[in-house]
Amino acid sequence: MNIGILLPRSHAYPLIGSDFMEGIKAFVRQAGLSGELHFFAESIGFGGQEKEVYAKTEKLLLIDDVDVLVGFIDQKVLELVKPLVSASGKLMIVVNPGANYPANWVPQPNMVTLGLQHAFLCALNGAAAGNGCDVQAGVASTFYDCGYLHLAAMVHEFMAAKGVLKFNYINKQLDNEVFHIDELISFLSANTGTKKLLCIFNSLYAAHFYKALNAYEKAGNLHLYVSPMMLEKKALENLETGFQFSMEGFLPWHQSVPNDENRSFVDFYQQQLKKEPGIFSLLGWEAGIILKEIYDSSNSEYRNGESVVEMLTTKSIKGPRGALQLDPETQFFYLRLSVAV
Repeated sequence: MNIGILLPRSHAYPLIGSDFMEGIKAFVRQAGLSGELHFFAESIGFGGQEKEVYAKTEKLLLIDDVDVLVGFIDQKVLELVKPLVSASGKLMIVVNPGANYPANWVPQPNMVTLGLQHAFLCALNGAAAGNGCDVQAGVASTFYDCGYLHLAAMVHEFMAAKGVLKFNYINKQLDNEVFHIDELISFLSANTGTKKLLCIFNSLYAAHFYKALNAYEKAGNLHLYVSPMMLEKKALENLETGFQFSMEGFLPWHQSVPNDENRSFVDFYQQQLKKEPGIFSLLGWEAGIILKEIYDSSNSEYRNGESVVEMLTTKSIKGPRGALQLDPETQFFYLRLSVAV
């Protein structure tokens, strides 16, 4: 079975594409399918060049004539290639962290989505932040992160729970500028009644944010509701003195998830690649699990996208996070296990 892969690039996560590809290949080796599953990979850069994204998708589907397409691609960019994928009739597995969600939830018959459910987890956290009477909070994020919908999901659920937003802090600094949160500190100093913060940062900026907020003299009065990336190891590891504030959030996956599939994933990945797996290698591993299910269960009809989707809706596929189940109404994979922190 020939599989085409669309790989992204990211300023915030430079190894995103290689980590994802390593995850797929690690699973294929572990499953003993290296001779049966063959990969054709194309880089789509940062996803902003529409012609490039379309051209690479066209090459994989028409020139390389792959049987299945796996696209690590955001929902907004996905709209560019939907007509081409639909015309091909082949299955496309859309992979992304889930910070965005579709404007139209009507699924395409030959397309499924595997993600980390970040917007959903942020929505859960927003609802938790709004729990109580006369709750007020501030928002803290970056200009970059506001380009996604996970902040909107968090704020929407916070306000639906009758929470009141008192301040929006959106950091607009560039990578080469000295990071500060002066405007946020000024607001908190003048409005001591606002003790909750709804926070969305990628792991790099989260580390800077935590350090700057920790230096605030009244940080101990604050409680943060944070996005999943803010709970990543890279976000937390630089604060050797600990946190003055408290925080909570949801993770889609952790190395300590107590099931045999997760232990197999973590142990094999560390043994093969001599490093710890991350969320992008996890997505690669899970994409590999789905590809194996397609290879094993589609009776060689894996070029018929609609038929494969119908087959996948009948399966419960064991993975490191729990059971992967395809929702027939949205054609998104959901999981039965998340870890709260």
